[in-house]
Amino acid sequence: MIKRHLFHDIMDSLQHFPVVLLTGARQVGKSTLANELSRSEWKAIYLTLDNRVILDAALKDPDGFISGTPVPAIIDEIQKAPDLMRAIKIIVDKNRKPGQYLLTGSANLMTLSKVAETLAGRVALHELQPFTWSEISNKRPSTILMDIFRGDDAGVLLRKWKRRTFTDRREDIKRHIIAGGYPTPSMMASVKARRRWFDSYRQTYIERDIRDITAIEHLPDFNRLLNLLSFRTGQVINFSEVSRELGLPFTTLRRYIDLLEMTYQIYFVRPYFVNIGKRLIKMPKLYFGDAGMACHLSAVEDWQTLERQNRVGSMVETWAASELKKLISIGDMRCQLYYWRTYAGREVDFILERGEKVIAIEVKWSHKLEDVEISGLKDCAKDLKGRHVLSILLYSGTEMIGIDKQTIAMPFGFFFGIES
Repeated sequence: MIKRHLFHDIMDSLQHFPVVLLTGARQVGKSTLANELSRSEWKAIYLTLDNRVILDAALKDPDGFISGTPVPAIIDEIQKAPDLMRAIKIIVDKNRKPGQYLLTGSANLMTLSKVAETLAGRVALHELQPFTWSEISNKRPSTILMDIFRGDDAGVLLRKWKRRTFTDRREDIKRHIIAGGYPTPSMMASVKARRRWFDSYRQTYIERDIRDITAIEHLPDFNRLLNLLSFRTGQVINFSEVSRELGLPFTTLRRYIDLLEMTYQIYFVRPYFVNIGKRLIKMPKLYFGDAGMACHLSAVEDWQTLERQNRVGSMVETWAASELKKLISIGDMRCQLYYWRTYAGREVDFILERGEKVIAIEVKWSHKLEDVEISGLKDCAKDLKGRHVLSILLYSGTEMIGIDKQTIAMPFGFFFGIES
């Protein structure tokens, strides 16, 4: 079994909160992780609402179901019977002992206002995402963000990291992008088997997860939207333009988009402005939660197809965004993910914000350094002067290079903890 980085974070939460909620897309390994937790020093019974008998009991009498379930308990697929949350609240309000319930769900239950109100202040939230590169490689999670946010300049960091030549990881990255991070297909060597898995996942996702939450009037439109968005991953998204292209009413499109976001298929990265209000009104970038799923939906089964479609850059960026998102969700170094763009069109792929400090990150697939990427990072550093800590040019090369006092070119493998 591949050890998940989130294991220790959840164990810590179980020692401090009466309820822990573990959410994430279908098939990312929530049930496997929950069972692994129950085999540790936290011994719990396991109940899944995928079992029809258990689900019927939970729906018929939620209060009786919870009062009759000994703790600690794991309740899997809690979104199928959300009224259990109210029953759990009654129990934990009488006894705030930590570690009573671990709940899992394939939809982001905390976006539902009633659920958010029900367990506010009583629950610790964790999102399990597809495998990270370091998990698949059996490496510890990278601690690089902690080093960078401490504020040392490029020269100090390079001396600390002992600048040297690294292994060429391009073929490894290609495999991870095409196969994705969902546990089952990420381990499959067969292209045909992986295609069948993604096809089955898509059908199950629409017929189970989506219909558990709401009715979709036009499944063909929903499917067309999925396909179209897979070609737009890594791009600034204009909802009005997508609405016109698909011939979908704007309100229907936004509802479908919200469902995709709620079930962890897509997420948005907003533009960075010092004025926080502006971040909410400008157009966001859209990313698929898993590069492998985006490849499958856009009929990509090998790297040559990505090259023919001229989409290598956007897919590498999608993969890097997901790795960043996973990295900042683990441990204590929490920060926010944005992108930076000027009215003149200058852009930096990612901004990581922690308090008043920011890191700028540009993602580049080529193993050669070019002035255009470096100049964008320098413009960003000038614009964010006073907040800017360091700029990182993440690239597929094998050298770690100090470009100036505030900028480092760094191989993907070192940044994401594959090589240390």
